Amino acid sequence: MAIDYEALDDDQIVTKLDDCISRSVGYYDSEISQERQKVLEYYTGALPKPAHDGNSKYVSLDVYDTVECMKATLLETFSAGEGTVKFVPQSAEDVEMAALCTAYTDYVAHRQNDIFSVMQTAIHDGLLARVGICRAYWRESEDFHIEYFDDVTDSELDMLLSQENVELQDSEEDELGLTSGSVYVYRDTSQVVIENIAPEEFLIEPQAKSLDDIGFCAHRTTKTVSELLEEGYDEDLLEKIGPHSDVDMETDPEVLSRHENVSSVRGFNSFGYQDQVRSVTVHECYIDLDVEGDGIAELYKVIKAGNILLYKEKVNRRPFVAFCPIPMPHAFFGSNFADKIIPTQNARTVLTRSILDHAMITNNPRYIVTKGGLTNPKELIDNRVGGIVNATRPDAIVPMQQASLNPFIFQTIKLLDEQLEDTSGVSRISQGTNKDAISKQNSAAMIEQLQTMSQGRQKIIARNFANQFVKPLYNMIYQLVIENEQDDKLVELAGNYVRVSPSKWADRRDVSISLHLGYGERERESQKYLAMHQLFSTDETLSTMYAPQNKYALISKIMDLGGIKNVSEYLTDPNQLQPQEPSPSEQLRLEMLQKQIEVTERQTQIAEMKVQMQAQNQALQLQLDTLKAETEFALKSDTMDLKEAQLAHKVKIDEAELELTQQADTITAIASPRG
Repeated sequence: MAIDYEALDDDQIVTKLDDCISRSVGYYDSEISQERQKVLEYYTGALPKPAHDGNSKYVSLDVYDTVECMKATLLETFSAGEGTVKFVPQSAEDVEMAALCTAYTDYVAHRQNDIFSVMQTAIHDGLLARVGICRAYWRESEDFHIEYFDDVTDSELDMLLSQENVELQDSEEDELGLTSGSVYVYRDTSQVVIENIAPEEFLIEPQAKSLDDIGFCAHRTTKTVSELLEEGYDEDLLEKIGPHSDVDMETDPEVLSRHENVSSVRGFNSFGYQDQVRSVTVHECYIDLDVEGDGIAELYKVIKAGNILLYKEKVNRRPFVAFCPIPMPHAFFGSNFADKIIPTQNARTVLTRSILDHAMITNNPRYIVTKGGLTNPKELIDNRVGGIVNATRPDAIVPMQQASLNPFIFQTIKLLDEQLEDTSGVSRISQGTNKDAISKQNSAAMIEQLQTMSQGRQKIIARNFANQFVKPLYNMIYQLVIENEQDDKLVELAGNYVRVSPSKWADRRDVSISLHLGYGERERESQKYLAMHQLFSTDETLSTMYAPQNKYALISKIMDLGGIKNVSEYLTDPNQLQPQEPSPSEQLRLEMLQKQIEVTERQTQIAEMKVQMQAQNQALQLQLDTLKAETEFALKSDTMDLKEAQLAHKVKIDEAELELTQQADTITAIASPRG
């Protein structure tokens, strides 16, 4: 039997959202929010407070120093320049396209957005508040400026206004029929926007494991009615929103702790001084809902203010990226990095205050005064250097005995230093503050090795930042560009400007992140490539395979690791090199060589002609000999035929003569006897 599901109307959706928000807000405002507030007060040095008003107010800033050192290390790794993130080509034919994708996403992150500030804030929030959150989304926007024109014809004006981004503002025609005026020129400024989210503004399920495996999360902000009108929301809906019906974020404990050193005003609610700037709490929620009632829940983006639903649509993804420095398996929130330093800060502060208080008491001890032994007790109370105290007897004033300073205090402070390094993973060597590391017996290589070994935990946190934050953020930028960027863009690649079409890119690409903690590792990496260059240049076997294009690629890599990004200003791609003009002497030598080549070519042609003529002569001689032989043969044959004919003729004559002789003899014989 099929189950009948009911569709959800706007009121039902708002009710479900309020339930999710109340559970999320109740959890975070009571548990993590208090922890964040405490950590922030230790970070700023407001805690621990002195036990008594007269005691030392010194505070050891261990939380501040450790967080700032870790933050500096991570920022140096990921924000030293472009090129940290690269898209991996899918095949040999995809190398150039992957490079173009990398260049354009770097342009979006570094040029259109301030990725350094985004990373800095995310790392700061992650170290102090367990998780640093940012969001990336596509913002539709348009900009315009005014251009003026003078004395144009009607056809020129029509041609000007035929452009899609041009709109006539005003015009005036003179007596000659020429027009002057001004036009609005619009420019599409839509782009990917990357912005940080304050920890108290992000809401998520209490038992969430990751951003990909949740049913609800939200971004809670405070906006004015005017801002909501500018974003295009219906004015009738905005009128239904009452005053602050949700939690007032201006009085949030985290917000107050963050601004405690700036102002003593506890919040500022603009409700009342003008309705257009009245503040309302807006929730941009991402929740799995079955709105149609077909039994399949889909991801929806729902925006509500108060109990009014302003907007809802189906979406493909949640626009959030999170960084957790110390993750815990199967939990969205890991451990708090800064909270683990608080015990050390408390202990160091107490011990250092005891040293300072003891020094103060030693220099200004308490006294035992015999009653009536002082003429004026105020003279003793006024502890002025060189001051006079009038006493009636020599033993009237005796310093009160003070306990000596515990000798184990300094050993304990040193022990706390070691414990701080073990807990945070930030050593004094990596900070460059350990003077004992610099000595005659410690070489530079040994110090560098110790520093590298001391950065093990920092590298782990850096890899967490790379995999949890940087990689998903660049993938999100890539997807937003594909889905929304319609126009072709010009991207600088290796000093050349290349036209790309983001809308035609592949739907998915793999991201590779280069991790080099500090400039020391980048220099060592560049030394490896420099050694390769020297080997390829000096080895006779390898030098034949080391072409100019290979040299250009290798030297460019060395310069990039050294922080030099504008390689094209110092080296020219061999593919773009023009043929080098020869010097005058070289030109003369080339001309002489050219003439020698021409002479050689002519001699070769003459020799070839001689050979051809000899071959022709031989062929003609052969034909002549053949004809002569044929003629002689024919002549001999004719001679033989003639001789045979003559012989036959002679035989016939002889036969005729013989016959005539016989006939004559016969006639004579007949005539003689009878005669």
